[in-house]
Formats: sequence, C-alpha cells, structure tokens
Amino acid sequence: MLMEFEEIEYTYPCAQKPAINCLSLQIGQCKRYAIIGRNGCGKTTLFRLANGLYRPQKGIIRWQEKPLKYNHTALNKLRQQVGLVFQDPEQQLVGTTVEEDLSYGLCNLGLKPREISDRIQQTLTEFELTDLAYTPVNYLSLGQKKRLSIADVMILQPKLLLLDEPTAYLDPYQTRHLINTLNYIQAKGTTILIATHDLDFVYLWADWLLVMDNGQLQVEGTPDNVFKQRQLMEGLGLGIPLMLNLWQTWSNSSFAVNSSLSDAQQFRQWIQQKWM
Repeated sequence: MLMEFEEIEYTYPCAQKPAINCLSLQIGQCKRYAIIGRNGCGKTTLFRLANGLYRPQKGIIRWQEKPLKYNHTALNKLRQQVGLVFQDPEQQLVGTTVEEDLSYGLCNLGLKPREISDRIQQTLTEFELTDLAYTPVNYLSLGQKKRLSIADVMILQPKLLLLDEPTAYLDPYQTRHLINTLNYIQAKGTTILIATHDLDFVYLWADWLLVMDNGQLQVEGTPDNVFKQRQLMEGLGLGIPLMLNLWQTWSNSSFAVNSSLSDAQQFRQWIQQKWM
C-alpha cells in the first residue's frame, strides 16, 4: 500500500467541527484515483495532510507502510515523493521564467548542475514546454501555467501526485491536453489522486472513486459501481454524470444510442474510446 489514512481527525483553529472526521482510506500503487464531494467536504484538507502540510490531531497516516514523521528532514523527503499541485497555479510558480521555475525544486535538493540541467531539458520535452523555456511565467496562459505547475512537481519524480481541481477554468482543448498529460504520468508508474467537482471527467478517467462528505469517506469503488448508487449520490448533493444520465434516459426510451451498448459499463468504455 502506498499511503494509508487510519481514523484521521483534523480540526482547523476556532472551527466548530472537524474538517476531517475519523477518516480511513487507502491509496494503492499505479492507479488513477479521484475524490469527489461538495465544497467543504474535506478534499483539500486531505491533500494537505497527505503532503505533510498539516498534521492530524488524531489517527495515523502511513507512507509506504511507515507512519509519517514531522521533522524537517522527513517532511522534505516526503514532499519529494508526494507531490501536490494546487488548484490555482499562481500559488505554486516562483521563478521568473519557465526554465527558472523548473530549476527551483532541484536546486533545493542540492543536485549537481549537470543533473539539474538534464532533468530540466527532459521535463521541458515531456511536458511540451521547450518553446516556452525562456518565457516569463506571467506571460503564460492559465492552461500553460497549470501544465508548468504539474511539471514543477513531476521533475522531482514523485511516487504519488495530488491534484486539486486540475480541470478548473480550463477550456475543452486544455482539458484534453491535461488528460493526455495525466495518462502519460500514470503510464510511467506514478499514482495520481485528483480532487474535483467534474463528474463527467472522473467517470471517464478514474480507476477508483472516493466520495467524501462532512470529512468522512461515504463510499468508494469503480466509477460504474459508485454511480449505480444514484439515490445515495443525489442524497449527497452530487448526482451522477450528465453523460451517464443521458444514456440511462435514452436506454429506457424508444431511441437506441448503439445496439451493442447493453449496459453502463460498455457505454463508459465506448465514450472513453471516442473522447479519451
């Protein structure tokens, strides 16, 4: 198991109730995970606990089966292995140019100049940033800034990548580019966990879905199995993906989307082939 949360509780100062309340969940290796839930359900807090930015008041967080330690050296090592990409890339970009921004984390690791240069060139190529290497960061579009913020984390070669609302504010083209980037990262062996409100995105992309409410895990499973529980999902204020809702409406009517699509799982696979 890559990361495990065991009965975790975290309450913000002066808050009336916990943001994370007796939460237990597990994150395995080399899968695509997604967390969904209404605003305030605890998604962002969970990410900051996973990255060591916050320390739980109760419970144990384990990384590769060992409890987290909260001293400076241990946290620096953890953050190389558990990368966090914030919803707003402006919170993460610190360099003047793209190349300088990529070098920041590597310089903090004390790597040799040659290795820093090699990693920067490799990352520029992998994330299609080569033509932007000397571009001032403030000249980048939002989609380019998001791509750079992911590259900033991946240049450290983490085992777990956390992304908070990665599709927020992106247009359809930028979203498709992001999906290709995430699929490439996961194919190279990095586990990905995203928090999002985009139900259609997680329905098509995720291998495993976690549903949170009031700081607790309410249900988990494959997207097909989770969204089968329509009454539960509507009770949590989430509902089901629009495309799945349309398919269920069409499949129960006199219209046929495709005669070979006999169930929701086949429909999902068909849409994945067309869209992803």
